[in-house]
Amino acid sequence: MSDGKKPTILETIYAQRAKDVEAAKSNPGTTQADLDTYLSMNLAPPLIDFPARLKQNPSSLTSSPGPSLMAEVKRASPSKGPIAMSTNAPEQGFKYASAGASVISVLTEPTWFKGHLLDMRLVRQAVDGLPNRPAILRKDFILDEYQIAEARLYGADTILLIVAMLSQERLTALYNYANSLGMEPLVEVNNASEMTRALELGAKVIGVNNRNLHDFNVDMGTTSRLVEMVKERDVVLCALSGISNPNDVAVYKEQGVRAVLVGEALMRAKDTGAFIAELLGWPRA
Repeated sequence: MSDGKKPTILETIYAQRAKDVEAAKSNPGTTQADLDTYLSMNLAPPLIDFPARLKQNPSSLTSSPGPSLMAEVKRASPSKGPIAMSTNAPEQGFKYASAGASVISVLTEPTWFKGHLLDMRLVRQAVDGLPNRPAILRKDFILDEYQIAEARLYGADTILLIVAMLSQERLTALYNYANSLGMEPLVEVNNASEMTRALELGAKVIGVNNRNLHDFNVDMGTTSRLVEMVKERDVVLCALSGISNPNDVAVYKEQGVRAVLVGEALMRAKDTGAFIAELLGWPRA
């Protein structure tokens, strides 16, 4: 940020997360050296293959396979404020898994989204015994290798990397570090130049955020405009944000989008399983 301009929402969150990471690193028992030791002792729980799991959903073996569901546990957001503050994360995650979600995205950012690493750890434990459990995504503002090590130790199979928030050098370093821990990241983009950067990175799973993280405006056409950039490539394309009804999903299915991430609409649903079945056109689990 420069020129005395007011920071964007993304810049404000980034600055706070940088402080949070430095504070965590300074606590005995959670220093970077401690986390490295825990990883070297193989204390992190087993991983599953995120891209492979993302390609599987209740419609996969039908005559008309559709997008997979990345279901999000989200209590609040900067744009909407409180959404479902009393949500029990593992209980919600288990509902998602039972309804056919391929991925459970857990917000772990505490200030604006009211999430915690413990939420993610307990979601992982809640679904661990299920056959073909969903992949667990740490949804956060990742700016340091430390957060990726945390994610791995707390049971994540993948992490989010936001192209808009990172230089290409940092993006590459974080992507490679995640790979070194066995995790293929979800790389988030919002426009053509960011998509180009994600493709240069070699990302296998790319999510197009329909919400601009600088001003939090939503444009559902954002994903549609970028679809052609990944045609004929071995990339799983996901649509993120703003998806709330079957028509949204139908449009993306027609365009070849392989997965949709849904948060707020799911958190507000009275009957989670029925809403998911209607949204994706799946038989009720």
